[in-house]
Amino acid sequence: MEVFSLNGNETDYLYGEIFDDESYIPPQGWDMPTDPVILDIGANIGLFTLFALQRWSGAKVLSFEPAPEAFDTLRRNVEHLHGAHPHNLALGDRDQTRELTYYPNYTMMSGFDADLETDKVLASAFITSVADSLDGELRDEFILEAEGLVDDCLDERRLVSCDVRRLETFAGSAGIDRVDLLKVDVEGFELQVLRGIGDALWPGVRNAAIEVADRNGALDAVVSILDDHGMATSVRQASEYRETDLHTVFAWRVA
Repeated sequence: MEVFSLNGNETDYLYGEIFDDESYIPPQGWDMPTDPVILDIGANIGLFTLFALQRWSGAKVLSFEPAPEAFDTLRRNVEHLHGAHPHNLALGDRDQTRELTYYPNYTMMSGFDADLETDKVLASAFITSVADSLDGELRDEFILEAEGLVDDCLDERRLVSCDVRRLETFAGSAGIDRVDLLKVDVEGFELQVLRGIGDALWPGVRNAAIEVADRNGALDAVVSILDDHGMATSVRQASEYRETDLHTVFAWRVA
């Protein structure tokens, strides 16, 4: 696969996470129709959109990425594909325009509530977990080198203005009345995304895969919202994230 990329190492990592590890697919798989409507919220450069269009050839995939540079790369990667619909937009709990902290050298950490020190701690925990497979001096050297690289990447950041819409608002204007798979990876903004779905659309949400940063009770809050809307849930934490607060919540509609 050839794709347009912003940062090669980051793209390689995302490819491994999405295509090799299938991190947004639960062990039991997804029960999907032949023509699913899929929302890729927090699409970055579009690798999950590409994965979804390969996995479900009849899918309509709406991809949402607010950061202009990442969106431009997303658009170039998917605009020629039947079923792909990229949108330079964020989804949240109210319609507004607000600033997003954008890391040009570490785009997958960009977010509305990004905090430099918190993001460095998260990256450090991930690096330490990955390094556990190494021995002694090699492990220490790897951690030192990797953390220095991450610090350099995160130290370059800027604020960008982004449009935010409630999913309820967007779905009404786009004529969407069902979501067969809701994928959310928005760096701490996941509760706002769920709160913007709206009562009319919730019964049409069939499956969901949501990355959650468990800060201030966010994980319990996400699970509670899904439970309240008739969905069964399962929480998974990838081995490389075991020293972090990142989890994936899988949810599916209970008949």
